[in-house]
Amino acid sequence: MSRPPLGRLIADTRRRRGYSQTRLAALLCAAAGATTVTRHEVSRWERGDRLPGAQWLAWLALVLDLPPAWLAAAHPVDRPAPADGVTRLQQLAERWLRHAVHGDAAPGESRGSSDRRAAGQLDRHIAELRRMDDLVGGADLAPVARRCWAQAADRLHRARGADRRRLLRPVAELAKLAGWTAAEAGDRTAALRAYRAGLVLAMEAGDPALGAHVLGGASHLLCEADPGAAWRLARIAAAGARQDGSPGLRALLAHRAALAAARAGDGRAAQDGLLVARRLGDRVRAEHEPSWLYWLDPAELAAMAGRCLVALDRPARALPLLEQPGLRRPRRGQPRTRAVYAGWLARALLGVGEVEQACAVGADAAVEAVRAGSVRAAEQTRELSVRLAARPQTRAVRDLSELITQLTSYLPGSSTRPGVN
Repeated sequence: MSRPPLGRLIADTRRRRGYSQTRLAALLCAAAGATTVTRHEVSRWERGDRLPGAQWLAWLALVLDLPPAWLAAAHPVDRPAPADGVTRLQQLAERWLRHAVHGDAAPGESRGSSDRRAAGQLDRHIAELRRMDDLVGGADLAPVARRCWAQAADRLHRARGADRRRLLRPVAELAKLAGWTAAEAGDRTAALRAYRAGLVLAMEAGDPALGAHVLGGASHLLCEADPGAAWRLARIAAAGARQDGSPGLRALLAHRAALAAARAGDGRAAQDGLLVARRLGDRVRAEHEPSWLYWLDPAELAAMAGRCLVALDRPARALPLLEQPGLRRPRRGQPRTRAVYAGWLARALLGVGEVEQACAVGADAAVEAVRAGSVRAAEQTRELSVRLAARPQTRAVRDLSELITQLTSYLPGSSTRPGVN
């Protein structure tokens, strides 16, 4: 189905939401933490006299509650190619898929004692970083993970033969951790660079499951800003993991694809992904999952389904999945887990009209986002603030909006871009 021109799409949606041009401009400024959009600028966009840039397209999608892909498809000029890092990752992912389907695993060889010591040391670093990631968050952990990865990559570069083959998997895991923590810190460029490196190493190691996990992380990173690319990466990863991937990995990738499809406005594909994820999730056994999926459990799988249902505008179905006690007080006390899922729970509560309760849960999410040092979680609370701004300005709404503005200003990148989920 063809979409109307961009200006008409903005104007029609604005009127359906009951916003004046002045109100829309104010909401956009509140969302972006800027004051550069006025009623006159909105009017120019709607008349087609000027075009909003990529950043304002993203904020328009959020404020008007439209799939970003709809606004991109309505753009009257040729859409620019994805950022170079995304294009390169997609090309590499397609090459990886051919290798995963037709390639052979790296042959096993005897290991020297120095080789075992080096790999064991990397495994310990990886375990430490995982524990820190549960508690610290990307704003503080990203430099540490990047440094560990760089040191391991240098060691790998100097290794030869069996030593190199033994180091490939742990260095690929470190690259994945570096990408994840960079994404948590709001540094998309660094995250994509690390994910590309991790995918290359997983390919060389002959480990398609680890490569699929790397692509799943990249899909998660791109889900908000470029849901079409996120969806493609998740589907490529799922195809590559179909033969060797564990049920948990395949369920996770199905959830990645479902959320990206929901963000892209394809509800049918999102529902199909949720069905696949639920079927695979019933087969998950922790003892049969790879070590890097230590965090995946039934509560996490249910919560991922819940957030996808929120994105599909089915808040009533999402509530029981997001209200589990294990998510409000997760194991090991991870503040990021509490922040992320409290943000989604607040959106679900808002969707069923529980504004006061949504504000209370949203306040908890904002505090935990800053405690975790997670830009991703903080941007989610900003999204909640924007949605609340369209509601009647009760005391609870005003207090929460002020709290979110004050708290998220302490995190890097929190006022410059729409977040990732």
